Amino acid sequence: MFYQTKELSGKECYQLLNSLVTPRPIAWVSSLSADGVVNLAPHSYFTVVCTYPPMIGFSAGGPKDTPRNIQATKEFVVNVVTEELTERMNLTAVEFPPEVSELEEVGLTAEPSRFVRVPRVKESPMHMECRLVDIHEYGPRPAYFIIGEVLAFHIDPQVTRNGKVDPALLKAVGRMGGAYYTRTTDYFELPRVSYEEYQQHHKHKRS
Repeated sequence: MFYQTKELSGKECYQLLNSLVTPRPIAWVSSLSADGVVNLAPHSYFTVVCTYPPMIGFSAGGPKDTPRNIQATKEFVVNVVTEELTERMNLTAVEFPPEVSELEEVGLTAEPSRFVRVPRVKESPMHMECRLVDIHEYGPRPAYFIIGEVLAFHIDPQVTRNGKVDPALLKAVGRMGGAYYTRTTDYFELPRVSYEEYQQHHKHKRS
């Protein structure tokens, strides 16, 4: 199968990208409106931008509350979605009116942050408090790519082992194409190979 993008509709491009770029982590973003309403929405176009200073980025399409709130307050929080939170995460994707707080509507608990006014989702085991660095606008719809500097990490000790986050304890979920999601409890370890190790142990396998 071959597709030339200029011959595709926006919906077709969206479906192909969602099926090809997988699995995707989910940024469950809490933000605060100018009127003080807490917005909570999942965004799966999400990645690390820089490790030091730590920066993350995510894309939010269309005229939605998340980019509007972040542009106004310059702050947001990324909460991690776990298996037990998946159903409520999905409900926060409902297009509620701006005056409705998704966090309250789906029965979640707001927990104060340390450095930003935006609250965290108490039920989530990991959070990143973020300050806006930049917003880039693309396309006619448009789509907004939002970059934030992480001011603080909050990690529940119950998802750690020997001082590190254990994926088997965290049980985060990821986004696939269509209405599909994936668990992260089926994983394997594959250490990076140095050039010296490659020369010593792997190069001969090509001959």
